[in-house]
Amino acid sequence: MPIPPRPFTLVCPHCAWKETILPHSDLLVLGQDWFINCPQCHIPSLERREASRKEILKTRLEQFLNQ
Repeated sequence: MPIPPRPFTLVCPHCAWKETILPHSDLLVLGQDWFINCPQCHIPSLERREASRKEILKTRLEQFLNQ
């Protein structure tokens, strides 16, 4: 049975862009749930790390308010 990955944060070391991803399934959509290049500076060296509780809460709150 597919299991969604744990929430993670992508960070650009060049311009400090940051995006927290809360996957709903194991299918990650490029440009929505996953990025190869930084959307702001287009550098291909994004760092991935596990999202903190604060980042998860902030992202859920933003998603709720944008519905």
